[in-house]
Amino acid sequence: MHKTSILLALGLAVCKAAAQSSEPARQNANHIFNTLHNSMRQWGSSLHHNGMSAFIATVPQGTQFYHGTQDPKPVEGTEWLAFEPEHALVFSSPRIRGPPPGGKRDSRRGDAPRANLQHNERRPKEQPSDPPRHDLKARDSQEPLTDQARSHTMMQRERARVHYGQEIMNGGDTKFEEDLHGYLHVYRAKHDLRLLYLDGQSAAKSSLGTLDLQDVVLLHNSPLPAPNFSALRDPDERRSSHMMDDSNDRKKPIRPKYPPGGNPLNEGYRAEHLCAMAKDDWEGKIDGFLRMEQGFEIILCSFKHNLVVDRISEVQKPKPRDFPAFGDHSLTYLQAVASRYDGIGGERVELDYNNFATLYAFEDAVYFDEDKLPRANNDKHILQPVLKAIEDIILHPYSAPARTVNWQAVTDLVVSRYSDRIQSLAEGNYSDERLFFRDLENAVRPFIDYETRILSDEIERCATQPFSSLPLSPDNTAANAIFQVTTRLCTSLFEALDNPFEDAQIALQDLQDWLGWSTFKRCRGCAVNEICFVPMWPFGAKEFHEKPRCIASVEETGRGYWGGFGGPHERPSPPPPVW
Repeated sequence: MHKTSILLALGLAVCKAAAQSSEPARQNANHIFNTLHNSMRQWGSSLHHNGMSAFIATVPQGTQFYHGTQDPKPVEGTEWLAFEPEHALVFSSPRIRGPPPGGKRDSRRGDAPRANLQHNERRPKEQPSDPPRHDLKARDSQEPLTDQARSHTMMQRERARVHYGQEIMNGGDTKFEEDLHGYLHVYRAKHDLRLLYLDGQSAAKSSLGTLDLQDVVLLHNSPLPAPNFSALRDPDERRSSHMMDDSNDRKKPIRPKYPPGGNPLNEGYRAEHLCAMAKDDWEGKIDGFLRMEQGFEIILCSFKHNLVVDRISEVQKPKPRDFPAFGDHSLTYLQAVASRYDGIGGERVELDYNNFATLYAFEDAVYFDEDKLPRANNDKHILQPVLKAIEDIILHPYSAPARTVNWQAVTDLVVSRYSDRIQSLAEGNYSDERLFFRDLENAVRPFIDYETRILSDEIERCATQPFSSLPLSPDNTAANAIFQVTTRLCTSLFEALDNPFEDAQIALQDLQDWLGWSTFKRCRGCAVNEICFVPMWPFGAKEFHEKPRCIASVEETGRGYWGGFGGPHERPSPPPPVW
């Protein structure tokens, strides 16, 4: 296809009304571009942690998964799977129970309440009388912890407690440690798994918006149980300043009640109701939900139906006062996570980039909070078409043409070509402005006909260069977003050539801010024993999100970015959803 015809096709697409409205998609083209570029990548999804998009994901038959638990028996119902063994090992160490509500300090020692270590008796695998483990049942957020081996939901809570400085282990009785057992289950997919991928850090249990796509959108009609945060929050943190400035006449967005009437840590309830949607509303055409925190994971609705057991192994017993995510192996875990910064690898997940649903393409579905984080607008009437779009991609699979396009690969072409150039031009300390304009011209020189200079032609050549020979559809959300980004990028570069130095550099700084590429924040030059660290729930301090840096130990990760348990980043409580 000739470049001019490509430009025409894409231009028509911008004007065409579709189920996912083209005008919001055009306005949010940079965010859709980043959604494509960061999908299934730990680095970009950690920086752009509030995912607003859903994709159909296919995991091929035979893919290996890991599940950590305190139960040696195979799971049959709903539970969590990790793609990396180190991720599952966090949940395999025996659970530790915190002090009961209202616990008193030990007056003899003047310290925090002594924690009660909970453990499960090791049961022989051959006991035929033991019933199989069944599907997860909803557990009220205020229900006390029990000895039931529900590894993921219990251990998530303990991880959060440790991270936010709450004492859960303080001189526990070491005689229990000899009886504690944990297990690593290894499974394989019986068949191709069809999953709904929720982008960003959609498994991060925070109040920043990481769970909006689940709790505000998908579970809008099934609000979670009442939260139990009041004892953990500073009263000043509960002030209700929840409305955005309504400087124009547009409808005010409604900040989600976070979650709508619920508790971010209530993972059991969340998993149960998402899987109920998959079965009842989506005709069983989704096997589970693919999410990310410190590592990618799956909420699989039926282990028995979808998996075969490879092996079940007992793991190393914990050391006294140790906690699995904060002990001797914690950096190993982070290193395993960092190995997936640029993708999950091994062709273990394939996303459908030609037919996905994104809130960025719907009128008023997304607003940006005081920290410029995208949030879902908690209004039933606004969210109905979003839910319909998600239902459509699940129930009505995309009829792919003979040749499909991996639109993430196209974003890679753009980012890999321009990221370093734009960052250097925007942030560089040029002592000689001639060097600046030399570097700027070098970025666009291939698109210039120096005999006949026609600016519109030069911008067209630059903007359409990644699209050569690609099959295009006029209502393709991905193609339109990429084209909008390359058009603005190329226009900014060419216009800067004709501006004074200071104006040109400011224009490129504005371009860099608008693009928001995750590559701009990547560390340069970490040592072989270091990782470039960005906040990944529950680790991280705010300064690491602003400027990630190389670390060599988990103690360097800091804390406080995620809030939700009295941390400094906690959000005020908003009003209820609009029905």
